[in-house]
Amino acid sequence: MVVSLGDGISLIVNAGYGGSNCLYVDGEQRVLVETGGEEGLSEIDPEGVDLIINTHRHIDHVKGNGLFPKARVCVHPDERAAMGDVDLVAASGGWPRLMDGGFQDYMDEFPVDPDLLYAERPVHGTLTDGEVIDCGRTRMEVLHTPGHTAGHCALFFPEEELLFAGDICLTAVGPNYADPDADIDKLMDSIDRIAALKPKALVSSHSKQVFNGNSAEVLSEFRGRILRREERVLAAIREQPADIHALAARRLIYPRHPTRFVVFWEKSMIEKHLLRLEKAGLAEVSEDGIWHPV
Repeated sequence: MVVSLGDGISLIVNAGYGGSNCLYVDGEQRVLVETGGEEGLSEIDPEGVDLIINTHRHIDHVKGNGLFPKARVCVHPDERAAMGDVDLVAASGGWPRLMDGGFQDYMDEFPVDPDLLYAERPVHGTLTDGEVIDCGRTRMEVLHTPGHTAGHCALFFPEEELLFAGDICLTAVGPNYADPDADIDKLMDSIDRIAALKPKALVSSHSKQVFNGNSAEVLSEFRGRILRREERVLAAIREQPADIHALAARRLIYPRHPTRFVVFWEKSMIEKHLLRLEKAGLAEVSEDGIWHPV
């Protein structure tokens, strides 16, 4: 499905799991933001893209980069080196510490063709916070919005008052801050930064919705989920001190664990909440890995 968001700006909505929405700007400079779409990308001429912007490194956002061989690929500097790290591209960094074995043992559960994980992903340039990209018909401003990953970026179209939020995903299962370099406080700050722009239209890499006129409400609710999760984590250790594995089994983040990858993300995010609670003087961990309230 393709949704028009303005003159020459189209949202290619991804219908399947394991991909992302893509934003295509057809102007004097033809720009594709994200390449994780499925059938929608087949409608774009392989030679009809001058610039690819990946909001961050995850495979569901970069897997189609190779479909456009003439395009320059740009990411934030904090993402550039990670584009060649299979663990980080697969959103499984830190797996051996929290799970049994390596994530490669569970590739039958992975929603993307494993061959794409090992494909070469050249990067030709980097993005700078505040950089304005002139597409001819319109302009987009790069916003460094860390939290989901260290170099995650969003894009703002000032003339259209349109914001593409990337993996500030606005879906029912978000936010996700499971990556090794994900940061809860930075993510909340990034959400606040986007909200302060008061965009009239708000879209993301995963939600099928175009949020018109209610961005403040949507972003406030999305941000609030983070603190509500933290309240559940604190309540859980007050009820019964436990290690990360036992806490994850209580499904404090996700109500369902359909794959081992979701279990991993649950453990990683619970750990980040526990460390945040420890810093606030509300939790502590014993030598045997059991977390207790303070």
